[in-house]
Amino acid sequence: MVKNPMAKHLLLISFLPPSQGTGSPIILWRHLTQLEAQGWKISIIAPEQQLRAIAPFPSTWQVIPLVGRRWWWPPLRQQIPGLLKLRLALWQSDCDRYFRHEKPSQILTFLCKTPPLLAANLAKSWQVPLSVIIHDQEEFWATSESDRRWIRRSAKQVLDRATRILPVSQELGQAYPLQNPQKCSVLYPISEPISCGQVEWNPQFQTHPVIAHAGRLHPFQIPNFQRLAQALQKVNGTLLVVAPKDNPTLVQLMQTCPNIQAQEPFEQNRQVVEFLAEKASCILVSYSFSLAEQPWAATSFPSKLVEFCQLGLPLLILAPPKTAAAAWAEQQQWIGHIDRLDQAQFTQAVAQLVTQETWLQMANQTRQAAATEFDCDRIQAQFESELMKTALEPSIPSQFSATTYRTT
Repeated sequence: MVKNPMAKHLLLISFLPPSQGTGSPIILWRHLTQLEAQGWKISIIAPEQQLRAIAPFPSTWQVIPLVGRRWWWPPLRQQIPGLLKLRLALWQSDCDRYFRHEKPSQILTFLCKTPPLLAANLAKSWQVPLSVIIHDQEEFWATSESDRRWIRRSAKQVLDRATRILPVSQELGQAYPLQNPQKCSVLYPISEPISCGQVEWNPQFQTHPVIAHAGRLHPFQIPNFQRLAQALQKVNGTLLVVAPKDNPTLVQLMQTCPNIQAQEPFEQNRQVVEFLAEKASCILVSYSFSLAEQPWAATSFPSKLVEFCQLGLPLLILAPPKTAAAAWAEQQQWIGHIDRLDQAQFTQAVAQLVTQETWLQMANQTRQAAATEFDCDRIQAQFESELMKTALEPSIPSQFSATTYRTT
């Protein structure tokens, strides 16, 4: 039992440790570094093999490796209940020793793989509030039907134990059968303040428009990129892709689209942002228009949408109906939303981007989002508020505050 409910000591238990880069690790990193700046003590438990690949953490963080296996431990077979239960007990015994003098006041986990089950067990044993961040439905990456069922069962066990549940979209929160939906609040992926300032209109945007994509590339994005490149070619435009130049999807695109340019990824996120501020006239957020090809698009929310809104550039969102990104774009009446693989829509979007009046309208939408629901200070304040709710009123569920996709 935590003796002081007002203590601020967060223990993150996650398969993916916080780190620089893309995806969930950088989001966890930003939340934790800002919590520490607000006086929180930070502890991390993550698999030892994952920790080896991470640059040094702040010296003030307590980092505890989750041992893969000691020689006298039975192997972990997560779908064999007895072996899983035994491994969780062994891990919990290690954690009890690490925290025998001081238990954390809060446990945070990221819903992925086996560590969240450990987090749920420790929360129950130590009587500590548990908050769960969800960024995607992990079962979409299952390699078998039995694996998919195990992921769903494990997620339910963790979410049933949780005090607060923080999905990245309302649709993602609704994808799980929650015992108490009131403990669920949408938490957007947090960005970080930019130093380069917002981009203003430049006459070159009319004569040499550059739409930029930064992030992962999948084969199912090829039709999107080809149609966009074709529309840009008509106005002397370029599709700029930040990705490894040997990426198979990028290689194929550059063979068919002469106006696609490639840029190797950067080490730091701020370098990507600064590069886009200098080179781009619009940012691309691209999902497949087939949910069969990209089923997780239905509930995921693009972190790059939040991140690159800070630049104040127009954002072009390619997302089909019945996805979280499309629902947000429709609620916002987003000018740069394309909802199907229609060349006419791509051509119209590019025409808007090379016209100063409509470029400014699209940029104003981006800036409004960056100043309100995507503001990094606002997102961090919500995150810390959710943690403090569990500390102050652990037995009282807070109101469901899922985002309505309207700015205020």
